[in-house]
Amino acid sequence: MKKLLGLVVLSTLVLTATPALAAPVKFANCNALIKKYPSGIALSSKSANKGNGPIAKPKADKAIYNANKKLDADKDGILCEKVVKAAVTPKPETTGVGLDAITKDAWKLAQADVLKTVAAGTLGSVSFSYVVGPQLDQSRLNSRKTALESAYKLWSKWYQPSAVEIIYWSENDAAWAEEKLATGWNYRPDLKAVADGEKGNCGSAAANGDGRTTSFHECVGTNLGNVPSSVQTTPHEYTHLFQVRHGGCALYDWYCEGGAAYFGSTIGNVDDASGEKRLAQLRLWSNNLGANKAAVASGDKQTVIRLLTEWQGDSHTRDAIAGSYFLGNLATEVLVAAFGVERWADFAMSLSGPYDFEHYFKKSFGVETQTFYKIVADYVTDQPEIFR
Repeated sequence: MKKLLGLVVLSTLVLTATPALAAPVKFANCNALIKKYPSGIALSSKSANKGNGPIAKPKADKAIYNANKKLDADKDGILCEKVVKAAVTPKPETTGVGLDAITKDAWKLAQADVLKTVAAGTLGSVSFSYVVGPQLDQSRLNSRKTALESAYKLWSKWYQPSAVEIIYWSENDAAWAEEKLATGWNYRPDLKAVADGEKGNCGSAAANGDGRTTSFHECVGTNLGNVPSSVQTTPHEYTHLFQVRHGGCALYDWYCEGGAAYFGSTIGNVDDASGEKRLAQLRLWSNNLGANKAAVASGDKQTVIRLLTEWQGDSHTRDAIAGSYFLGNLATEVLVAAFGVERWADFAMSLSGPYDFEHYFKKSFGVETQTFYKIVADYVTDQPEIFR
């Protein structure tokens, strides 16, 4: 009997220990509801907003929702949604003057923006590895090392490899350089033939297209000294590494070679406020136009437009590559003067996408390429002094 009584008492305790569930609160309006539930109430975690948005994540509670269903004005399963501001993606900084303001002196604006970007850049913890040919006087590399550091700083906001290998050689080190490239790059160019052809003026250089090794090589010919085409080569090839990282260099000739030539010469030709070094560089490279030089020098704008159009793609002909050192260089100078380095860098990075050059050019700069080429043609023909 005692055992039975104990069971009865226990059962009574169990039954009386469970209170009745309170009914969900009904709110008079959304102002009242959001005082307790600031982000609103959803029928379930799968309820999707159909009104203005984006919204804060509401609390999912079926009971409260059903008790206040009348407050769901748009019938989307969410009561009293809290609209929040969408995150805004910052647009690239524009420091240029725009294409409408381009004059023959625009090179000064472009140069100033490049130097400002270099000054704002950083070397971080990068390691530069210099592999130097046994017959090359290493003291001749000092200016090139300085130019490399400037090039790294220029692109450091968008591209920061932790290690960069540079192979410097002279015309007397061609066989040695071939072995280095065959081992490190799995690629053996005929550098001896190049060196024999160029002799003491050897300036052959290339950036490694294999992303596993961030590297470039450069021949520092005995006779080169600090002539413009020599000083620009190191930052030119480092700029190619930045371009190769994003894929556009193999596809678009004037962008690839012209861009590298512009940034390489602007960085390499230090202390050029007067523009004399720039002028010497352009006069030298105007010869790369070959049979087209006379027409361009005489002010034939249609020839400029035609060449830039032809060199927009990936023909990779000798004329396209060489000529882009001149026309592609000047086209890049116009873009930097008009929009700044930041916008040009964003354009370069966009070229890894699935669309063509025309698409990304218009998206980045707001104009069709043909309209832009007319502006470049005016810029080129307004400067007869750049032709020797």
